Amino acid sequence: MPEESSPLLAVRVRSVPEAVVVEAAGELDLASAPVLRARAGAALEERPEALVVDLGGIGFCGSAGLQVIAELVAAATAADVPFALVTDRRAVLRALRITKLDTTFALYPTLSGARAWLRERA
Repeated sequence: MPEESSPLLAVRVRSVPEAVVVEAAGELDLASAPVLRARAGAALEERPEALVVDLGGIGFCGSAGLQVIAELVAAATAADVPFALVTDRRAVLRALRITKLDTTFALYPTLSGARAWLRERA
């Protein structure tokens, strides 16, 4: 799939053997969150084996970004699609931990870690 972006966020969707991976880079805020929502939501509608959202390229995650993550977790759970989020970025991890959103999904610092988790589930 082609890359889609806003002025502050680039989103790329690709497939790996275990999942569809939605990679985002830039800033995840009120202006850019709809791009992630649309791309990840479209990927989830295709009913992949699993969905991995990679926020390793995100430098800022505001409340709108957290809302999108919460929506994706709920949608993946409702569709019975395993969901993992990848990030080692302090700004993102801090926001996830403060809101306790990090307790609602599998969280890994690397894509390889998330992929290993998915292989173990199979």
